[in-house]
Amino acid sequence: MNQYSHFSIEGAAVIRPQVAADPGEWRLLRRLHIPDRFNDPQGGTVRRAVVVDVETTGLSTETDDVIQLALLSFDYDMESGRILTVHKAHAFEGLRQPAVPISEEAALITGITDDMVAGKFIDADAVTAIVADAGLIIAHNASFDRVMVEKHWSCFAAKPWACTLDAIDWLREGFSAGKLDYLGMQFGWFYDGHRALADCEACLALLAQTLPKSGQRVMAEVREAARKTDYLVRAVDAPYDLKDTLKQRGYRWRPAELQNGRVWWTTTDDPETEIAWLRKEVYGR
Repeated sequence: MNQYSHFSIEGAAVIRPQVAADPGEWRLLRRLHIPDRFNDPQGGTVRRAVVVDVETTGLSTETDDVIQLALLSFDYDMESGRILTVHKAHAFEGLRQPAVPISEEAALITGITDDMVAGKFIDADAVTAIVADAGLIIAHNASFDRVMVEKHWSCFAAKPWACTLDAIDWLREGFSAGKLDYLGMQFGWFYDGHRALADCEACLALLAQTLPKSGQRVMAEVREAARKTDYLVRAVDAPYDLKDTLKQRGYRWRPAELQNGRVWWTTTDDPETEIAWLRKEVYGR
């Protein structure tokens, strides 16, 4: 539980006290409203982190480009994972003209058109100043956002990253998917998604939640996952007829036309186990 609510209205303002319906038969959904502070400090070690989100011309990390960037910094208690102050006054959101046109699908999802970004650019100094104060960068699906922002702003490459999508086993926690808007609804809120700052706020609200099965705070789990070392494992010259096996294992294909391409790859914090699996299931040696 947090000391301060992330809703602008309380449940009592919506639900009549005399309602007789079984609470297990209905659910209250309210608009997300990020407070200036989720919790007061309690004497623990305070650290700063930044939530980042990008909107892009499409879904390819190789050929698509950033059209919108948002940053939202906040303080948290390092030992407990409690979210403290949210630096809303210093939140950043900016549009930029990409190197390629915005795809029709991206325009429909984000509402951002080529006309809206024409001649726009993002102040690199402003981005660097926000990132410089943070000890951790967090995104929902960081494997995409990190690649996209590091193309343009080198300050991100020097910072450790964490991912709210991959750091939590959402299925074991009772959720059937890991999409940000779906998780928000399961925790009782909705928001105007697919604009960068709104997604940053939703990610921050997610970090402030307590997981239903493990009882751990999301921020604590995400930070712990960020402390682990990940290894890149490449399945070089893997047999073509085993591509579905590799996909099911979580491997991705890097095309031949890209640098260091024509290879299946994955990341893991247990490379010995992964290599043993490749020897047994893929190479037979």
